[in-house]
Amino acid sequence: MRPGTKLAETLSSGRLALTAQCVVAEVTDAEGVRRLAAAFPSMLDALVVCDGDREASLSALACSSLLASQGMEPVLAVSTRDRNRIALLADIRGAAMLGVSNVLCLAGDHLSLGPQPEAAGAYDIDSVQLIHLLTEMGDGASGRALLIGGEAYPHLRPLALALIDLRKKVAAGAQFLVTQPVFDVAAFDEWMTAARAEGLPERAAIIAGVQPLTGPEHAEALQTRRRAIPESVMTRLREATEPEQEGIAICAETAAALKGIEGVRGVHVYWGGAPNVVAEVMTRAALAPA
Repeated sequence: MRPGTKLAETLSSGRLALTAQCVVAEVTDAEGVRRLAAAFPSMLDALVVCDGDREASLSALACSSLLASQGMEPVLAVSTRDRNRIALLADIRGAAMLGVSNVLCLAGDHLSLGPQPEAAGAYDIDSVQLIHLLTEMGDGASGRALLIGGEAYPHLRPLALALIDLRKKVAAGAQFLVTQPVFDVAAFDEWMTAARAEGLPERAAIIAGVQPLTGPEHAEALQTRRRAIPESVMTRLREATEPEQEGIAICAETAAALKGIEGVRGVHVYWGGAPNVVAEVMTRAALAPA
């Protein structure tokens, strides 16, 4: 992994990388983007900037460029659902010219699951093909080295299915992989054990994702989208007098457990709705670097 970005240097150093999702869905101007990003904890190595799926959402490319110009470390998340290969590569080349060198390649949830189900998806290529295209593109087309990442699905079962996807992304050239949110630590450990047996975490840095749950309704909604949430977690949320605080506590406990699993190179917090939630999760999980 060639250094050149703060995230690449952290992953190369062996120190636990800390990242968080930044969705610019309710910000309307450049100053608002700056205020939002500045509110995240300073311990972060990078912010993963995602397109929102609402009508008022701002472009992740524009916001990433703005953050880079302010000396912050963005990871531009791009979805093969929303653009064809021509637009994707043009956006990523443009981002590199504007100082954004970290790219996370996503498939994207099906549009029927979002707030604008009438929108049409592109689906020209998948995320594995995009990772491969960027790897083949190298430095020549973008003008600078890219740190290329993908998404991993440790909750998929049978386990062999999850490993097929992981192998494809590593073979395509992914240098880091951010997992979908982990709620079942035992199942994640099983997945990591299988991945280690094939040497996959040595070829691509695994960043384990966590997400604060706001209550039992939130957890039930995720379960309908095939997220594996243990019954013990559901019970804690249902019995809690303050479910949102219980969700933060569960998230912090999960993050603390994940950082101790062999092969985990970082922790990523899927935004819980406010930067202070990210800070609380990381503080309670004792994720701050020494």
